[in-house]
Amino acid sequence: MATSPTGRIDVSSAVRVVDATDWQPSAWDDLAVRSATGEAFQSHAWGELKRGLGWTPLRYVIHLDDLPIAVVSVQERSLIGRRGGPLHRFRIHYAPRGPVLLAAAPEATMAALDGIRRIARLRHSVAFTIDPTWEEGSPPAVALEAAGFYTAARDVQVSRTAMIVPLEPSEAAQRDLLGHTTHADINRAISLGVSTEQIDLTDEAAREPALADFYDIHAATGKREGFIVRDRDYELEQWRRLGESRVASLWFAGLNGRDTGALLLHSGRLLVYFAAGSREGADMRRTRANHLLQWEIIRWAAAAGFTGYDMGGVDTQAAPGVPQDQTHPLWNLYMFKRRFGATPVVRIRAHEFAPNIPLGAAWRLARRFR
Repeated sequence: MATSPTGRIDVSSAVRVVDATDWQPSAWDDLAVRSATGEAFQSHAWGELKRGLGWTPLRYVIHLDDLPIAVVSVQERSLIGRRGGPLHRFRIHYAPRGPVLLAAAPEATMAALDGIRRIARLRHSVAFTIDPTWEEGSPPAVALEAAGFYTAARDVQVSRTAMIVPLEPSEAAQRDLLGHTTHADINRAISLGVSTEQIDLTDEAAREPALADFYDIHAATGKREGFIVRDRDYELEQWRRLGESRVASLWFAGLNGRDTGALLLHSGRLLVYFAAGSREGADMRRTRANHLLQWEIIRWAAAAGFTGYDMGGVDTQAAPGVPQDQTHPLWNLYMFKRRFGATPVVRIRAHEFAPNIPLGAAWRLARRFR
């Protein structure tokens, strides 16, 4: 590796990109999901699921000096154009929650971004969008602009915040993170007889009725609170694939039944709150079933070796940023998570790289007005 006149390390001559599209799913997931900073949306199962929506999944390992330092699962789609016409060979690309860095050194980030630029050129990309869970102001985030990546024309994620509970080695230390009212709410749920259950998503007999119940809960919540829920077959299939590949967990809690539920993703050392809801008519205010559910998830995650539990975002595209006071529409949700010991993190927006600058500029302009 050489040093440029600006003082930056030039890693390009030592970078190698390996096509891993045909790797066995478990071998891919060992790097993309089960490494320390792995991401469930970079899993083999997630990429294959997107075939049904018209995307072609591609998977690459990026090496620096023959050491794997990053992986990226990419969704590819051709631009609309007549076969053989001027636009037919151009494509758009999206790496959901990727790339995944396997090393923390600055040169590893630079090599990963260099590898992505190479993939973009090889695949005739109009716009190659990456969407990693890097914190604003972190060294990888700062490296993006110097590497030729720009803020995407449109946001990908509904929320860019996360509320992360550190998972402690002892239950006593974990309890010390709880707010006084949360501690009382958990005890109330226990005293009323609220129970929790975890579903083995690799067991088809247990999985299928549980997923059906969870869809009904999730859809009812979406209708009640105004968020989008995809059609039943699609949602069940994505949850099923994630469960079968051991990158998801499903939990329920309730008083004499399944009143509330949560689907969680296993992303490296982080457990991530992905989808949730409560059934119509469930009296969460009285039973505090969701408080007990979150506490049991935290206890399980700590015992399973996760180091953090991401309870999800507390902002929207219409109301961005960490809530500062009660004027924010998600203030109550923010306080609910804070009382479990969660601290806020703000992540970067999606970024794009365009090998063909004029074509990339045209694409960005078109996206802004769609």
